[in-house]
Amino acid sequence: MRCQECGVVVFGPATFCQSCTSPRLEQIELATEGILYSYTIVRVPPPGWPGPVPYVLGEVELPEGPHVLAEVVDCQQGALRVGIPMTLALQPVAMPEVPDSERVVYKWRPA
Repeated sequence: MRCQECGVVVFGPATFCQSCTSPRLEQIELATEGILYSYTIVRVPPPGWPGPVPYVLGEVELPEGPHVLAEVVDCQQGALRVGIPMTLALQPVAMPEVPDSERVVYKWRPA
């Protein structure tokens, strides 16, 4: 979402601008590439986590400004460095609560 008053861009739904509190927000398409801003190794996952453990959780800064947090895939943990280019990876994930079902989720991988 981008604020039509001050231009601040945020990731995800919002009802008002986090910067100026204006309700004048518009949906925009965000870039599919960014820079790894930060990451951590998750060894104790949240309840219901459907993937392997441990896993890498990365914070990627997009060119528009917002930071997007998601799992980092297709990368050895030792190869990650803050500042490397990342690209969006859409992947199907099985939903354990609904047999034979999947959901497409966003993740990051090194570009």
